[in-house]
Amino acid sequence: MLISVALDPGFGNTKVSLEGRSAIVQSAVVRPRDVGLAAVGMKSAVAATQVQFDGFHFSVGTGAWAWGEPRGGMDFSFLSSPERKALMYAALSTLSMPGEVHIGTLVIGLPVPLLQDQVQAEAVLNGLKTFKGQHDFQVDKKAYRVSIEKIKVLAQPAGAYFDWLLDSQLHPRRVASQAEVAVLDIGMNTADLYVILGGVVQPRFVGGGKVGVRRLLQIMMNDGHDLEELDARLRSHKLRPSQEALEGWLSEILAVIERTWPSLRRFTTVIPTGGGALVLGEILQTALASKGAAIHWPGDPICSNVLGLWKWGCYVSNR
Repeated sequence: MLISVALDPGFGNTKVSLEGRSAIVQSAVVRPRDVGLAAVGMKSAVAATQVQFDGFHFSVGTGAWAWGEPRGGMDFSFLSSPERKALMYAALSTLSMPGEVHIGTLVIGLPVPLLQDQVQAEAVLNGLKTFKGQHDFQVDKKAYRVSIEKIKVLAQPAGAYFDWLLDSQLHPRRVASQAEVAVLDIGMNTADLYVILGGVVQPRFVGGGKVGVRRLLQIMMNDGHDLEELDARLRSHKLRPSQEALEGWLSEILAVIERTWPSLRRFTTVIPTGGGALVLGEILQTALASKGAAIHWPGDPICSNVLGLWKWGCYVSNR
């Protein structure tokens, strides 16, 4: 039986959704260093998830940075790299048993700023063609064989729209044909703005800027730690932003919003999503509501995009 799978290759988290379940792997990936017996008699860093395929060996996820220098950074070309495949494999392995997996459609969400740059987007899309076909890999020495028949690409924020639009049985909301829905997707690298009216994208209200969670971390500190380390400390609450840092970051996000969405009152609903929305939480909701937004807060802001992309893949496959 062929299944649909969704991939949201974020720079903070890599998310995969399958059969209504979602898995998250922090987008930290390194080529692990072999130090031989240099740690003899000592405890060594906790092993991160190990992914091997086609002669590549990567450590991925939380703690991977202890084994080598993080690779990929914030460059969009990273989205079709072997490192990105390793992250997808690791996330997929948490949702499926070792062995063979046959995927009819892999739905991939891409950042809005990338898709707005046609030349760069075409280069990434060509790279993503390598995701089609057979993939043989090992995750922590367990063997998988995954075959992918088709690849579909949507803008990442479209996932949050479809998560709002379609219920767990893939039935659309009754008001959908008249609704003008605005999605504010705050990821690690960017804040993406996306508006859909009756299922049709409204180019006038599509935009964004590089004011994602990375910007908050830059405001807070620059002490030599890798971005991935700071992000892990932030999500585990070991690094706590001050109110001043949060408000400074929020002001930059609101400035990006105002350039593209001068009035939030016109939209049927505004959906904040992404890890940045979770970090800001109530102060983001208060700021948007003060500007007249009717807010729909997803059940899981981090996974709303990938779950919606999966719903869309299943919905179009069944029609």
